[in-house]
Amino acid sequence: MSERADVAKTIFINEEHELRCGWRILVFLVVFLIALTSLTVLVTALGTLTPGIRSLISLASPDTSIAHRLAGSFLNAITLLTAALAASLFCARVLERRSLSSIGFMLHSGWFRDFSSGLLLGTVTLSITVAIMALAGEVSFEVRGSDVGRLASIFVALLLFFLLAAAFEELFVRGFVFQAIAHNVGPVVAIAVTSVAFSLLHIRNPNLTLFSLINTILAGVWLGVAYWKTRSLWLATALHAGWNFAMVFIFGLPVSGLTSFTDFAWLSGRSNAPTWLSGGDYGPEGGVAATAALILSTLVIWRPKLFRPSTEIIAAMRHGSRATKTESDHKQLEQKEQV
Repeated sequence: MSERADVAKTIFINEEHELRCGWRILVFLVVFLIALTSLTVLVTALGTLTPGIRSLISLASPDTSIAHRLAGSFLNAITLLTAALAASLFCARVLERRSLSSIGFMLHSGWFRDFSSGLLLGTVTLSITVAIMALAGEVSFEVRGSDVGRLASIFVALLLFFLLAAAFEELFVRGFVFQAIAHNVGPVVAIAVTSVAFSLLHIRNPNLTLFSLINTILAGVWLGVAYWKTRSLWLATALHAGWNFAMVFIFGLPVSGLTSFTDFAWLSGRSNAPTWLSGGDYGPEGGVAATAALILSTLVIWRPKLFRPSTEIIAAMRHGSRATKTESDHKQLEQKEQV
């Protein structure tokens, strides 16, 4: 009986007396689904009582306006992000005995630098992609509108939406899940597993090709490296949002095959053949121009000392402790940077 108990304990419990990372990830996914289902039921119930919410839920209606669609997307993004936050809070507190902020959105020293740098670098990386396409004559643009007031309001609305959407995807993929794998198996495996998982989130997008799927995995590596270099989600979220925002608002191109918001764009972009370079109807992410830009941007992020984790986030990530700065944290940070 004792041997069976020992075997069962070995299967479920690791040397730190925690659930093994695979089981912790499974718990996270189950809690996320429960939270998402509960929130969806709540929003649907509110929709039966409030016509405004009900109209936002029914986005498939053919007479849905673009602005209405954007408002509905905001509601969807907030619901997903709230469910991911709830699952992250539960798993961080209960399974690893650490705070929610340690998952990635702690206001540590340097968080704003990471965030602002990410927005800039994400925009520049996408712009390099489009520049390669333009030099090859594989993309053309027309100015859609010049109303400064309208463009300013659209700028703010789209930026907020893409930040919310990116925050959800980064928290869901490179939050608790990435950290559980990295803590027990290592960052290389964590980056590989989560990059494939990230690509699978886009598997049902329109006009998906094998090459665009590979590029999405590469984008996952790009974002995974950004997380690992900082141990927080500010840089990865801003990179993600900056890339998508520039693709839609500035260039008016499909983002991962989706064209929901291109009517809001300043420019109207159109990709030309060959699709292996331009990405065709999937957008720049489906072409080799994006491959080159993502590799270049990843190498920039990987440069020594350009980005580094703060001592606060290193301390907060330690399982079983919610301590802040200590001398040992400084030593641990120095050792990690040397590696």
